[in-house]
Amino acid sequence: MRKLFVSTLVALGCIALTACGNGGSSTSANQPANAGKQEAAASSEKITLKFGNTAGEEDIQTIALRDVAERLEKESNGRIVAEVYPSSSLGDTDDLTEQAMQGAAILTVSDPSRLASFVNDYGMLQMPYIFDDYSGLDKVMKTALYDEWKKQFADQGIWLITSNWFSGTRNFCLNKEVKNPEDLAGQRIRTIGNDLCTSSVNAMGAVATPMSWSEVYTSIQQKALDGAEVQTPSFYATRLWEVTKYINKTEHFQLIGSVVTGTKFRDSLSKEDQELVERVFREVGTEYQAKCIEMSDNYEKEMVEKYGVIINNDVNIQAFKDATAPVYAQLGYEDVKEELMKEMAQ
Repeated sequence: MRKLFVSTLVALGCIALTACGNGGSSTSANQPANAGKQEAAASSEKITLKFGNTAGEEDIQTIALRDVAERLEKESNGRIVAEVYPSSSLGDTDDLTEQAMQGAAILTVSDPSRLASFVNDYGMLQMPYIFDDYSGLDKVMKTALYDEWKKQFADQGIWLITSNWFSGTRNFCLNKEVKNPEDLAGQRIRTIGNDLCTSSVNAMGAVATPMSWSEVYTSIQQKALDGAEVQTPSFYATRLWEVTKYINKTEHFQLIGSVVTGTKFRDSLSKEDQELVERVFREVGTEYQAKCIEMSDNYEKEMVEKYGVIINNDVNIQAFKDATAPVYAQLGYEDVKEELMKEMAQ
């Protein structure tokens, strides 16, 4: 009886040890599976972004940002959600760029002239009359020069997502007709506050006056400014027709939108999500280039018919080109311009 009892205990002990052994093997075998589940859970976590810009609600840029937000949410099955904050509600462009560089999940639409403070040669894309129209924007992004710029931005903490957004051609908008550079003499014209824009506007005969875009309407109204150089969609969205009546079609800048955020945020995304963000912004940029021209034409027609705005097409474009030509040498852009044009022609 005792022998039977001992044998039974030994048998039960073996079973228990076997069970423990199997349990250990099961746990070890399941570790990769659990890790995989954790990775899947991480990749399925909801990502909330903020798109901030200075343009108004009805500006083509804001409309395009809302389109991007919808597409990202749809293509990520609701995992990536973006909220759009127009009209400088999160700060001006430089503030937003700085926030993004610090790691905030904020994307904004800057421009080459502003970003030249990080990568000087990139600013050349915003030079007067560098392109005849928007058709060259997608070609720029296929050049080796552009790839190098993108790396240089990343080295400074900036993720250059795309550079093919187009917000329109900028014109001199004030309360007088402008045909030649001489007509801008003494006119205080708001422009972006960097060397590229101020040097170009001064070269065209005006007195370049940098200030925040949100202050322009009131400044013209109070006669602290005579006008602004601005693209039609922003002119319309800001209701500048209430304080200025002439849109003089100098078309000196093709306003290129550069979508940026910080590399800290980029690195928090999976490779797949990084590619998704770049692709959607690039696709929307291409699609909205022609839409911007169409919208500008419609806005101008409406402002002429409803608000008495005068569209002046009788402008000596060549005189403005000649006036701004020396600025390329002044800012050291002659060689990089030649290099870019060669690459785009290939």
